[in-house]
Amino acid sequence: MNAPTRLAFTLLLLLSVTLHAREWTATDGRKLQADFVSATATEVTLKRLPDGQTLTFPQSRLSAADQAFIKEQVAKPALAAKPVEGPFAALMTGEWALSEYKGLPFAIYGAKDLNAAQAYPLILALHGKSPNNENGKQVGGWMKGFAKEDRYTKNPCIIVAPLCYQPYGATGGGWSDKPGSQALDLVKELIKNLPVDKDRVYCTGYSMGGFGTCHLINQEPKLFAAGVAVAGCTGPDTAGTFKKVPLWLFHAVDDATVKVEGSRALADALKRDKDCKYTEYPDGGHGIVGKAFEEAELHTWLFAKGVKK
Repeated sequence: MNAPTRLAFTLLLLLSVTLHAREWTATDGRKLQADFVSATATEVTLKRLPDGQTLTFPQSRLSAADQAFIKEQVAKPALAAKPVEGPFAALMTGEWALSEYKGLPFAIYGAKDLNAAQAYPLILALHGKSPNNENGKQVGGWMKGFAKEDRYTKNPCIIVAPLCYQPYGATGGGWSDKPGSQALDLVKELIKNLPVDKDRVYCTGYSMGGFGTCHLINQEPKLFAAGVAVAGCTGPDTAGTFKKVPLWLFHAVDDATVKVEGSRALADALKRDKDCKYTEYPDGGHGIVGKAFEEAELHTWLFAKGVKK
């Protein structure tokens, strides 16, 4: 890159603006989900999702529509970083913070340096059946996995884990009852008051939370971009929803608590849908949640999903 080009690149970098993920089309037809970072007169720099890798290449390799989009972005004034404000701002601490919304206890995680000028994915994490009634104890290791430094650097997000309080949490069907409706209301309130990318809201859950994930997506399919359900799901009659909102199911053959046949039935109904996935482990029983959410491909798959237009 010669000196004039480097100077132009530096100036345009100062004018760069981060948007929520956009689909780019190469001249050979290949697709790429990425954020726009900056551009020179001839090159463009993109941040690929979900791995966060920065790529720079000639604009001429992109479609005419993409090149026009780049010109629009370069012409825009720079967006200065903005602090997060509002009723949930104090909970963005870089640690799990506890609060309550209209009777629903919840834990939430967001980096303390979130920029309100940007938009971040939101993950609703639903725990399994439990007699627990203490807010904070519902935050399992699989939820914390999203906040691991290496993952969070690639995919900064906001993670909310409501508590299915008693008596609902001990019944096993709690997310299909009042706490589930309250969780949906909480998500909508977070979208209004935090820098959430409304096109990248995900629902995830284990056991009772797996059933809850499928149930809530069926209740509000336009709210969610994708779901992950481990060791629990709805029936094959709900497959139509997941052809619009992609779902990744996980189950173990030897699960004695929730039989694998339920996940197999829904997976079979979705087998022709290229956006949905099913992983069946030969063993691990009902306790496969940690293994499932440590699958590297899961994070790649999830954060690449956006609401289908």
